[in-house]
Amino acid sequence: MKIQTHAIKSLYLASILGLPGCVLFPQVDDNLTPVVVPVERNELSTVVKNTTPKELTESKVENQIDEGPGKLPAFSTLKNLTADDLVREVLGRNPTLTAMIAASEAAWSKYPQAISLDDPNVGGWFAPGTIGSNQVNFALRVEFAQKLPGRGKLKLRGDKAQAEASATEKDIEDVRLQLTEDAKNAFFDFHLVDRAIEVNEGSLKLLGEFKQNAETRYRNGQVPQQDVLQADVEIGLQKERSITLNRMRKVTQARINTLLHLEPDLSLPPSSRDIPLEIENRNGEQLREEARANRPDLRSLEDKIRADDAAVQLARREFSPDYEALAAYDSFWQGMDKQMQYQLGLRMNLPSQRSRRYAALAEAQSKLAQRKAEHKKLEDQINFQVQEAFEQLKESTQIMELFKKTTLPATEANVREAQTSYISGKIPFLTLVAAQKEMYLARDRFYQVQAEAFRRKATLDRVTANVPTAEVAKTIK
Repeated sequence: MKIQTHAIKSLYLASILGLPGCVLFPQVDDNLTPVVVPVERNELSTVVKNTTPKELTESKVENQIDEGPGKLPAFSTLKNLTADDLVREVLGRNPTLTAMIAASEAAWSKYPQAISLDDPNVGGWFAPGTIGSNQVNFALRVEFAQKLPGRGKLKLRGDKAQAEASATEKDIEDVRLQLTEDAKNAFFDFHLVDRAIEVNEGSLKLLGEFKQNAETRYRNGQVPQQDVLQADVEIGLQKERSITLNRMRKVTQARINTLLHLEPDLSLPPSSRDIPLEIENRNGEQLREEARANRPDLRSLEDKIRADDAAVQLARREFSPDYEALAAYDSFWQGMDKQMQYQLGLRMNLPSQRSRRYAALAEAQSKLAQRKAEHKKLEDQINFQVQEAFEQLKESTQIMELFKKTTLPATEANVREAQTSYISGKIPFLTLVAAQKEMYLARDRFYQVQAEAFRRKATLDRVTANVPTAEVAKTIK
């Protein structure tokens, strides 16, 4: 009987000594990947509840470090580059968007953490002096404790985490709009340089014709040699401009490749000459309404307001106590006829430090008020941005029409007339060169206005959160 008693005591002792090791020092798998919980919008609770542990380790963003910018051209199969081609590639390659997606996943992963209880505590102890004693029973106690937040606190923590995660998703959409505008602006700069090179080549060709006319008339003794020399001067100036334009093309090319996460000196196909421009038929009020309804940064701020509101409610709940449920299996009851006893208990904190809690509540309320004021400020900024972009686009469109209908045809006719008059000896060579300069300056200015119109349309699309449709109402050549 005594041997059996010692065996039971030894079993109790081994259980107590082994228990902390099991709880505090679990075996860790070195290959375990970080837990990331990708969730769908507006389906957070359902997804988290129904997600298996294996699915919790899957992430939409691979945890890898890229070796660096790519070394292969992105558009090697294209004959001409368009703005849509560039936008599509930028949204698929730019690391800024990848970083935002990873940040969003990290934010969503906070929700299961926020609504989870703390790990339970398990403990045990015994009285060494009772081992082998004939006076008292072997004294052993095994205890289990679980902390329980006050009513509603877990839900509010989850609401706050969910609102903050939703805000990061809106930030992704805002980054997409920014990248789309950046890609379009880079393309229009690239397109403008291509058109400037085209104009410069046309100017060199026409100056070559002028030089031939001057040489013919000089040989016939009709004009002085100065006309031929003046032609050489103008040709030299245009060749100097060619060098500058080639440098500008390489710089715009580097900007595009950087947006694509590629080496900056990789080649690009020439830009498409015919660029579609969608006519804006909406008025300022309609555009402002659309912007207030669709702008992701405004929606993100509204999610942050929800998070701050949950923080205020949570600060109020901190005035109520938290609890800790206790259960124990105890043999410290003495007396040879006493057996192991089960015990249940409840522990709670006393929220007596009210000044600290009032300060935390005031802080949360102030942050909420600040966020609401930021929301109103952003609405005002959106209204101004939309109206400004709308008026600027209208201005560029009107100037383009003026160039197409009046300025360009007049300068071309002026050059034709001047060339005929020079050949017939009615005007000097400098007058002919002046007419040529006016024509090519007008063409350069037209392409500048055209590029500015496209940039302003891209800005209007961003500030209204508008995704352009594939259909176009007008093509500018």
